[in-house]
Amino acid sequence: MTGRVVVVGLIGPVCVFATIGALILPWDILAGWILLGAGAGLLVAFGAPRLPRGRLAASGPDLLAGAATATGFLLVCLVVAGLRNTVGGGLTAAILTLLVVAGLAAAHRRRATPPVTPGRHAAPVPRPAAPLPVADMATEDLCVAWRRSYFLLHLAADEQARRLVVQRRQDFLDEIERRDRPGFARWLDSGAKPGSDPAPYLTRGG
Repeated sequence: MTGRVVVVGLIGPVCVFATIGALILPWDILAGWILLGAGAGLLVAFGAPRLPRGRLAASGPDLLAGAATATGFLLVCLVVAGLRNTVGGGLTAAILTLLVVAGLAAAHRRRATPPVTPGRHAAPVPRPAAPLPVADMATEDLCVAWRRSYFLLHLAADEQARRLVVQRRQDFLDEIERRDRPGFARWLDSGAKPGSDPAPYLTRGG
């Protein structure tokens, strides 16, 4: 936003000094600058498509870039001539130096700041979903979760993860026993193993 305000604010002075420069310059010097600008524009128009980031050479000259280069070159020359005639050579040099430094600083800030695309802001890292309470799980799902947790126990990356799995397995056992104590007892009496399935010993609908 600040850069746009500065550009808009410079349009008026640039037009004024460019007009002054065009009026005070001898016609031969002005014609020479026009020719130099046209030459620079032609170099850019035919050279830009061959740059690594430019268009393919088969696409032809970049006339828009060439015209912008020629216009910019002539405009700078006219503004410098108008400034020199109005405020003198020393102040003109100081103003040009200040503008160059400001432009370089703005370009550096633009490169250092990554662009923000609307709708593509960095999303927060999603947190793992909280496990479903065992009381809300069907008995069949409890048995499946119990068997799966046996493998999760072996895959635990650290002691804290292992403790969480152990606590979850205990919750499964407690809930199964609460729902079907006789069936739970039958499973234990059969020699229940850490990864065995208690479902065959439970009462249907228990």
